[in-house]
Order: sequence, then C-alpha cells, then structure tokens
Amino acid sequence: MREGGTLRRQNLYSAVVGIAGCLIALYGLPSLRHADGWLVAALAAIACVLESLPIPLRQTQASLLPAVIIALVGLGQLEPAMVCAMLAACVAPLFLRTWDSVIVLFNAGQYALSACALWFVLQALHPLPIVSVHAMVLLDLAIGSLVFLIVNHLLVHTLQWLRGNLLPSSVVGAFVTDIANLALCLPFAVLVLALAPDNVWFEPIVMLPLAMLAYMLRAHRQTLDLQMIHEATTKLATEFDMCAIATEAAVLTRRMTLADCVVVFLIDNERNALVPMAVHPIAYDAFFDKNGWPETEGGVIWKTIHQRGHVHIPDVRKDARVRILGEHPTFLSMAIFPMHAHLKAHGAIVCYATRPRAFSHVHQYMDTLSNQVSVLLENAKLYQELQERTIRDEATGLFNYRYFYEELAKRVQMSVAENRPVSVLIADVDFFKKFNDTYGHLAGDAVLREVGRLLQRHAGDHGIAARYGGEEFAVLMWASAEEAYRIAEHIRQEVSRLTVEFHGYHLQGISVSVGVATCPDDSVSDRDLLLKADSAMYWGAKQRGRNRTAMYTPEFDTQLFVDSLTSLYTYHFINIRIRDGIVHGVTRWGVICIDLNQFGEVNVGFGFDVGDTVLRQVGVLVRECLRHTELACRYGGDEMLIVLPDVSETELAGVCDRVVNAIEQHRYVVSDNVVLSMRTTAAYRVFDDVADGPDLFNRIAEMFAQLNPTSEQSMA
Repeated sequence: MREGGTLRRQNLYSAVVGIAGCLIALYGLPSLRHADGWLVAALAAIACVLESLPIPLRQTQASLLPAVIIALVGLGQLEPAMVCAMLAACVAPLFLRTWDSVIVLFNAGQYALSACALWFVLQALHPLPIVSVHAMVLLDLAIGSLVFLIVNHLLVHTLQWLRGNLLPSSVVGAFVTDIANLALCLPFAVLVLALAPDNVWFEPIVMLPLAMLAYMLRAHRQTLDLQMIHEATTKLATEFDMCAIATEAAVLTRRMTLADCVVVFLIDNERNALVPMAVHPIAYDAFFDKNGWPETEGGVIWKTIHQRGHVHIPDVRKDARVRILGEHPTFLSMAIFPMHAHLKAHGAIVCYATRPRAFSHVHQYMDTLSNQVSVLLENAKLYQELQERTIRDEATGLFNYRYFYEELAKRVQMSVAENRPVSVLIADVDFFKKFNDTYGHLAGDAVLREVGRLLQRHAGDHGIAARYGGEEFAVLMWASAEEAYRIAEHIRQEVSRLTVEFHGYHLQGISVSVGVATCPDDSVSDRDLLLKADSAMYWGAKQRGRNRTAMYTPEFDTQLFVDSLTSLYTYHFINIRIRDGIVHGVTRWGVICIDLNQFGEVNVGFGFDVGDTVLRQVGVLVRECLRHTELACRYGGDEMLIVLPDVSETELAGVCDRVVNAIEQHRYVVSDNVVLSMRTTAAYRVFDDVADGPDLFNRIAEMFAQLNPTSEQSMA
C-alpha cells in the first residue's frame, strides 16, 4: 500500500509539471504565427538531434539541448524555445527506444517551465531580445542559465524525493555535471546571439556544429570505454585463472559504472548453482553466500541469464522478481549483464548500488564487456579442462603419477621445513589379473574405479589419491606413521568388503596390499620415501600373504633393489626407475630381451643347484657389460631384461651383441668335471613414444612372448 501511494504521488506530480508546461506552451502558441515556420522547424530538428545524442557520463547522460533554449530565449523567442524543447523531449525517447509516457510528459513540462524561468530572469536583467553581446550581457546570460539549471534540478529532484530516491551525493554530482554541460552550451548560445541580428538563419547554422560536437563527444566517450575494455581483455587474453579473470572484470566494471559493488557470478555446472567468483570491493564479500544460489531457488539473476538480454532494476523494492533477504535491502538498484559464449551460459556480471536508478545509462558498453569476459572464461574453462586431463587418470578419475610426483616433492620439502609428518601409502590390488581374465578388462576397470573412489574418500580434501601404475594406487596425506597406518587399515578392510556391480555380476573378494612410509621418520627424500613405501607394500604385504598393511622397516631395502640369486636389480625396482624417468621427460627407451635356451634341461639334468650357479654367473656377466645408466633385471626364471633410456638403434644393437657374446662365450664351471656353455635367443627394440610405465612393460611382455616359441624350437 505504501509503495502504491508513492507511485501515485510521483505520477501525479509528473502529470502536474507536464500539464503546467504544456498549458504555458499552448498559451504562447498564437504568437508562433509571426515566426518563420521554416526557421522554427529547422531549430526543432536540431533540438531533437541534440536530445537524441546524449553524452554518456557513466552514472548519467548530458544533453546539449539547453544551448538551443538559451539562444532562443535570449532572442526573445520564448514560445519557439518551449516548442522546440518539448518536441525534442517527445521525439528523443522514440529514437532511443526509452519511451515512457509519464516521463516524457514530465520532461516536456520541466523543459517548458525551466525555459520560462530563464525568460523571466533575462527579461528582468536585460531587455529582450538581446541585439548585441558585451560583458554585462554575458553575465546576465550566465545568471539566467544558472536559474534555468536550478529550476530544472528542483523539478527533477522533487520527483526523486517523491520516489524516495533523493540522495545528497547524487544531487551535488548531477549539479556539477550540468554546470560543466552549461559551460559547453553557452559559447554556442552567445555565438547565435552575436550573429542572429544580421541573419536569423545563423541560428540553425551555428547549432549544426553543436550537433556534430554532441555526436563526437558521445562517440569519444564510447571509444574510451571500448578502449578500456579492449586493453583489459587483451591483458587477460593469456590469463587462464578464472578467479583472476572474474576479479579483473569486476574491477573494470566498477570503474565503468561507478557501482557501489560488482559481483561476477559463475555457473557451477556440477551443483547447477550461481557462485560469486569475484566481489569488488572485497568489503562486500560477506554479503554473498559462497555456496551460491541453486537454479531451483530462482531469482532475477537466473531469469536474466536464461533470457540472455541485460536487465536494469531501478528500485529493487518495487520489482517482484527480486528476492530481498532481510527487512531493509543494502542495495537499492541493480544492473545484470548475462555472460554467454557460443550459445552456452557462463554466469552474469551484476552491478549493485545503494541508491535507486543508478544504472540507466551503462548498458551499451557493458554488454560488450560481458561478451568479452564470457569468451575469456570459456577459454579458461577449456584450458583448465585440458590441464585437468594432463594430471588425471582417465580410467579412474584420480590424479596420475606425474602429478603425484610433483605433489610428493612439494610436501616432503614442506614436511622437512615445518617438521610436519607426511605419509605415503602404496596400495596394490591383489590378484587383479583374475578379474580381467574372468570378466574382461571392462570389469577390471570397474574394480579400479571403485577402489579409486574409496581411496579418494579416505585421502580427504587435503590428501592426494593417484593411480600409481596398472593396479597400483598411491595416497599422499598429512599424517603421522600411526595415523597413516590406521587409515591404511581402514582402506584395506573396506576394500575387502567392497562389492562392485558390473553388468549383473557382483564382483567380490577384492583385496589390496598396502605399504606405508612416513617423512621425516623413514626418509627426507621424496624419491626414497616413495621407494620405501613401495618396498613395504611389496615385501611387507605382497610377499607375506597379500591383503595386509605393512609399515616400512629397513629390512625391506635389499629385497626391493637386488635379486638375491643373480644380484641384478629386481623387476620391481626397474619398474620404479622407468616411471621416474618418464616423469622427467624420457619417452625413448631401448629394450633388450634375452632368454637362455634349454635352461630347463640344465635344471633337469644337473639339478637346480647347478641352474642357480649358472644364473649367478650370467648375472655377473650382464653387470660387467653394462654402464651404470643401463638397467638389467631377472625378468623370469631364465629371462633377462635390459632397459636403456635415450638410446639409438645402433647403440642398442651394440649393447645386445656385447651381452649375448659374453653369455655365449663364457664357460660355466659347475663342478670339477662339468663345464657348460649356454646359447641365447635375444631381441632388441627402441620405443620412441612411451607414454607411461605400464605401456612400456606391455610391449616388453609382447617381446618375451615372441621369444618363447623360438626358444622351444632350439630345445627340440
């Protein structure tokens, strides 16, 4: 009821002012019979042009129409002045598409009444028409123009007072702006008064440059705004941090609109909510819920985003679309500029002001800014998605081992510096091959995904869960050895109870072996810490029955690195070293696969002790043939694997010949009267595009599979 009464009062006041101005103009219409009709028409056309080319001044717009009014009144032509002003007040809204009958009536009336006030003051100060220009005339014009301005502001601010929108700061700001506008209009009015006595057609001729000036000032203002937008968007073109883009957009928007607060809302697609990504100034940050506003709750911002066009809300108290939280709103007006790019909604830039009707004249360049920011945000989203793919494992959605290594190095360094324990958990799915062999690889992937989700949940918000290898996972967390062991046990127990639904099957009996190592207790080196967690998993859990959790102890070190029979590296250690090399950018690997022919006959004919003696001597020969960067391990019973990083085909062939010749030319003394010689089957190959450890070892397995038929033929 109260708002309805306010609206009626302001409409009544607008009608009174408009009707009063129109009646005064109608009263003077008969005198227009003595005026030159073509001259009045020309001046009216110029007046309409000037009113239709307002100069944007951020919070308001200035019109150069007063120059025509002052010039005509100075020449004693009050009636033409009122007619030209009222006609311009009616035509300009049609051109600018801002027609509101009540506002048009009020503007026409206030122009007529202000022109009358100007005429009375000038008539009192100097006889009209003014036929010559001198210092006293200039002073009289200045006084009359000031009265014109005061009457105009009294009428306008009375309307604002009736609306409840009157703020002292806005009154002073508008008055100062119009003083500067009058300073621009007065020279043209004086020039008309100086030339008109000689020829009345000088009036429209002198005003034509003013119309051009209005157009140029308007274009200049828009160019400055667009330049500001261009400079900001160019600066942000190489920025892919969405928060930084949103913050810069909020700062620029506030500079352009002089809003009290600007918020850049982005759509969180996962929760389907509008989240305030940037609030400027930061003092208003507490006003906006960081959890955002779900689309289901509605609101004017969501509606504007769906409608795609900008929305200006002059007074939030009088707009039913606005959801006001609290009894007295902090902000009284809003301007909402939706952000869309390539038919996809990204959010909105929302301007808030503590005063009503603050954003009536900011739409043109703000639409441009919101469009540019939309494109920048879309590019940033695409970049982040690509970045996310580079650090995520596609099958499980966990981080990949490259990202894990980076975070491990950072956290170990922090742990040492802050004396804060950080632990590494290595978990390996037991008998994983049976899921692949029994149900297929898709079922195996389903198991990995479920185990990965469980690990991610236990890692928490501050932990890192990653896929470490084929069926191996790694967890990095801020926890002491005791806490890490407790969490690892919870993980192991929950996995043992896990049931994976896959195409109607209920996959059960899943278990993991987990190894735990802690910095700084076990090591202060990131690589060494990882090796020790790996050795705890392999030797403390895997080799002791599986489905166990093991803490690192020093007894695992030798077992991890060296094969007890051949003294070559273990396959497990080679696996770790290859992964480490790939993380550091090594994608080219040379592989040599060697199989000892008829080795089974040695075991059968001479006994396993003799076979072990041969393998020990083979291990020594292989080590003597290799440099320290060339890795060798016992791949199987009688199979040897040699891996070389960044090697050429020629170099690899040379290493292969050297090792094969050493093995075949050696005489294996196994007793006082028994000397054996061995023959081998070997293959070598250089792989240039190794993506990760499992990829390389799959290729190695294929090479050994191709060697076995050859070996069997040689034994026949």
